[in-house]
Amino acid sequence: MQSVAAASEAEATRARLFGVAERTRSLAAHYAQREGDIVGADLRSGKAMGDQLQRLTELSEKQAEEAELQSQAKREVLAQSDMRLRKAKESRRDLVRQIVASLEKG
Repeated sequence: MQSVAAASEAEATRARLFGVAERTRSLAAHYAQREGDIVGADLRSGKAMGDQLQRLTELSEKQAEEAELQSQAKREVLAQSDMRLRKAKESRRDLVRQIVASLEKG
């Protein structure tokens, strides 16, 4: 259960970070389009804002990629846990069959 919750949380974090990256990219594009409309101090502040948004976009994309890697790792752990659980159930069934067979012989 904990693995399922962790994988779900990692996936939600990844989705949020990709959303932030996309919104930030849109803002950066918006400010890049405005450069033709502004002059002087506005141009400098617009450029600074655009540069900051670009850095924020890069950071949020990196965080989203890291979240994706974490999500994948947690899904792998979940799959491994599921496989171990299935093997344990199969072993338990085999043991029950062996016990029943030995009781039937005896």
